[in-house]
Amino acid sequence: MAVEFFLGANSAHGFHSLYGDFASSPGDCLRLIKGGPGCGKSSFMRKLAESAEAHGFEVVYILCSGDPESLDGVYFPELRIGYADATAPHILEPRFFGYDSDYVNLGRFCAHCDDERIPQLTEKYRAMYKSAYAYLSAAGSVKSAEIPGLIAKNTVSAAESCARSAAALGSSAQSGSPKRISERFIHSIGCTGEEVLCGTVEELCKHVYLIDDRLGLEKYYFDELLRHLGGRIIRCRSPLLPELTEALLLPDCGLGFVSASLMPGAKAKRRIRLDALVPKETLARHKDELRHRQELKRSLIAEACRYLEQAKLLHDELEACYRPKVDFASLDEFCAEEAERLFA
Repeated sequence: MAVEFFLGANSAHGFHSLYGDFASSPGDCLRLIKGGPGCGKSSFMRKLAESAEAHGFEVVYILCSGDPESLDGVYFPELRIGYADATAPHILEPRFFGYDSDYVNLGRFCAHCDDERIPQLTEKYRAMYKSAYAYLSAAGSVKSAEIPGLIAKNTVSAAESCARSAAALGSSAQSGSPKRISERFIHSIGCTGEEVLCGTVEELCKHVYLIDDRLGLEKYYFDELLRHLGGRIIRCRSPLLPELTEALLLPDCGLGFVSASLMPGAKAKRRIRLDALVPKETLARHKDELRHRQELKRSLIAEACRYLEQAKLLHDELEACYRPKVDFASLDEFCAEEAERLFA
């Protein structure tokens, strides 16, 4: 089995990292990869993962939030070993060096690089991210802004009551299991636009409950649901506003509670229509405002993605400066040795 997650997000608050939770359980070993742009960090991890799958091992892929075509980490559950790109913006250092974590230095395969374009490209690439985050900040403000008179206290109570009823499904399936929460993203905002890892939900959850909400009731629903669930839970945060939840996955019992906005065309065990908790006359009164707010948020995110796309192009140029200096033959040999050590 292979599943994919993100551990970082381009958010309204800047880059948000969940990497501190990666390969951090007792008995895990985390190998931290250091090396510059174009030095083969993503390719190294992908080759290890391909070798693992070829030998029948389960693989968890951690995709780059800015560029989902690139890898930022891999984890092999049966071996309890993870590898992570430990460079900016998700800089990582060993927890207890030599005990549960260490370094993999891929920079040693790169010779000194004196290309004068490197400082300029680095500055331009970082400037694009700064502009993207300005637009994401505005989008986050739009999404979190309350519409006075839209949601009453009794509506919030009704949403929380729905959550407690739904929690019984997960609680009965995982009765007696202590609560263990992992934090992940299945949704990203990057150079290709917004990406949702629907395949991960489908792989882990046989039964999916989709939560219909355009009004902001999801926050109360997911918070209450999380309070009452037990067992192993994967909490999937919103990339735009990471303080919000977009999905709760219970892989041990095959249940998933997912925002319908992430999987609009998916087949669901049931749809939980939180919008229906708001009186129709209230919805009609705020219809235009809701539509305008949704369009504004989409427009701001699209503009942020345009800057992230430009950042990706600049980063590709930066990698091209280093690539001629990398001894890829030796790097491939090292990768083959590492795969042999792990999976043979």
